[in-house]
Amino acid sequence: MKKFNISDKQKEILSLLLKFRFLTRKQIQAMLGHKHPGRIFAWLDDLKQNDYLCYYYQKNFDNQPALYSLGKNGRKCLKKEMEIGKKADKIRKEKKYSQRFKENCIFIANIYLSLTKLKYAKIHFYTKTELSGMEHMLSPKPDAYFAVENKGGVKRYFLEVFNSNLRSNILRHRVKEYLSYYNDEEWQDNTDKPFPEIILILPNEKAKNHIYFYLKNKLDEQEPVFYLTFKKKVKDYGLTSEVLEKVIIEDD
Repeated sequence: MKKFNISDKQKEILSLLLKFRFLTRKQIQAMLGHKHPGRIFAWLDDLKQNDYLCYYYQKNFDNQPALYSLGKNGRKCLKKEMEIGKKADKIRKEKKYSQRFKENCIFIANIYLSLTKLKYAKIHFYTKTELSGMEHMLSPKPDAYFAVENKGGVKRYFLEVFNSNLRSNILRHRVKEYLSYYNDEEWQDNTDKPFPEIILILPNEKAKNHIYFYLKNKLDEQEPVFYLTFKKKVKDYGLTSEVLEKVIIEDD
């Protein structure tokens, strides 16, 4: 059998799949900044045929796109890179993940792509996979930690995306974990950076309003800073300042 020689661009695709876990072809093409879908299809097909990635497609009326994730040989390839070897080792059961988990990965990847469209800004974006093993980080890890860098400086954010089937008490419990993390000063004592602002993406507007009033009752000052929105808005417009509502604490 002819030996498969993986290209640098194909290695880049594997790194993206490690970062986001599941991606569509269009997302991969956008992240690579490549204009020709035919070339992307060819790269993906080579990787698929050589077990470097897994392919998921189910024909249905929703016309959902095919998804890709790391395959057995893709993990082996990435393990040769010392800095990401251990993280690649943890991704072994991609085929067993639920459809909801896959959709969440696609959603977060779309958020990243919307951020890359910000003008005059450089985006530093770390997914939950990349946050694994990071010391002094909130546990359980946020869905993402990212920074927006421009001429005015750097602003940092934690990003949390809530699934649609979560009860209100579970939403509140997760918010409490952020508040405890802030009050324990784990971040403040171990980094030289300001505490990140927190973006919560709720399942719907009703849940967003519930958490907004919950936070207004829990917070006695304007820190930590929370921004709230809900999934449909982000799907329609991306993660922009227009879709975020800051929780305002009024002075007595």
